[in-house]
Amino acid sequence: MPIKTIKKIGKFALADGGSIKSRVLRSGLWVGAGQVGLQLLAIVRSVALARLLTPDVFGLIALAMIVVRAIETFTRPGIAQALIARQQDFEEAAATAFTLLVVRGVLLTLLLAVAAPFVAKFYDAAELEVVLMALSAVFVISGLNNINTIARQRELDYRRLTYLGQVSTLIGTIVTVALAWWLRSVWALVVGQIVQVSVTALLSYYFLGGRLQFAFNKEVARDLFRYGKFITGSSIVTFIMTELDSAVIGKLLGMEQLGFYALAATISTLAILSLSQIASGIMMSAYSKIQNDLPQLRNAYLRALSLVMFLVIPACAGLICLTDPLIYVVYGEKWLDAAVPLQVFALFGVPRALLIFNGYLFEGIGKPKVAFYLGLLRLAIIAPIIVPMVQAYGLLGAATTVVIGAVVQCLIGLVYLHRYVAIKVSELLATIWRPLWTASVMSLIVVWVSNLQDPRTLIGLSAAVFSGIAVYVTLNVSVLLKLKNERLV
Repeated sequence: MPIKTIKKIGKFALADGGSIKSRVLRSGLWVGAGQVGLQLLAIVRSVALARLLTPDVFGLIALAMIVVRAIETFTRPGIAQALIARQQDFEEAAATAFTLLVVRGVLLTLLLAVAAPFVAKFYDAAELEVVLMALSAVFVISGLNNINTIARQRELDYRRLTYLGQVSTLIGTIVTVALAWWLRSVWALVVGQIVQVSVTALLSYYFLGGRLQFAFNKEVARDLFRYGKFITGSSIVTFIMTELDSAVIGKLLGMEQLGFYALAATISTLAILSLSQIASGIMMSAYSKIQNDLPQLRNAYLRALSLVMFLVIPACAGLICLTDPLIYVVYGEKWLDAAVPLQVFALFGVPRALLIFNGYLFEGIGKPKVAFYLGLLRLAIIAPIIVPMVQAYGLLGAATTVVIGAVVQCLIGLVYLHRYVAIKVSELLATIWRPLWTASVMSLIVVWVSNLQDPRTLIGLSAAVFSGIAVYVTLNVSVLLKLKNERLV
């Protein structure tokens, strides 16, 4: 990319104000850059912690965070979304919203502290009680976050929000890894989580300005809760759908097996699903802007999907071929039991990535109920079979159950995709055909190189990875150049 173009993009990204279109594009740049940075930090964090800690520690913190997220999700009032959508009296409403969020944080802290002994008894894990009681502090700390974080989202000003997310995550990662090296226990992750939440709350006032503002207006509070109640239902369905497998594994198989499963899910998300999330998040605002222009909407969707699939499909293929050596070399031999669920996630990575991509599309064009109903369908498939599948097949059964639900949801979602965006299955197949066959060729080369050089060594793994990348890029260089020169919208 020419230096002149880079300077132009940088100047645009650092500017303030402008038209709605300019703010949407600028917010897309910052959201995208922020997500890339956070994903890179997440990769470094996961590798470092996996090297320093044991699978049972990962399983314990994974289970604790499920409980934390459950309490947060089942009591989520949707105040932030209601405040963003509010058209009048924003400042007065913001003070009332802040007060409500602080009170909610205090109540949730007390709730988790009370619930901790019962949860620990259910999972027969005594240490879980103390961990949950310590983590309960995150609710009251998070409640003190600067209300201007919502105001910035409302104004499509994501630059300072990106600064805040990057700095707080970096500090949290450094502290957590340092504590893991020192303590070698679950308390490194607990304290690291509390530190990151605290840093986020403190720095929100540094980056965004403002101060603590307590006020209460009964009518405003009623309006905020009235709007937000529609957000809660969707959040609950999504939570149960995505966390049920881990909760069942923790109960039936124990903390160590949950640790293996959590690592497999983390690698899958970082290598495959995050690519779809980043692109989808950037495109959602664009979808909203062009939702009434069906030809342009279809064109934007297919072009963005083409770019995503050119990244997702080879990532899936590479993981399938190199799951075992990747875990062995990068994370260590003690994590090899994570290979089976990871291969299942990679094998069905395309429909899972497509689910995320289409979900953002439906939200962007004002059809959030579609994602909600599809989520209910997926939950109806997973819930009855997850326990017997885990009992019969362990981690393989859990991963298989998850991907079955995802595949069915994806297939039914194609009906809605055709209804609202007039996208045909043949067009989707045409979009993924070239990356699919070129990734297949790439996989053959990777397997061949792996047979020549032991992939369980750093040199062997690197040779397999870079040979695969070289073959894939060579086969697709003309298409990649075409995508580079096209505008998505």
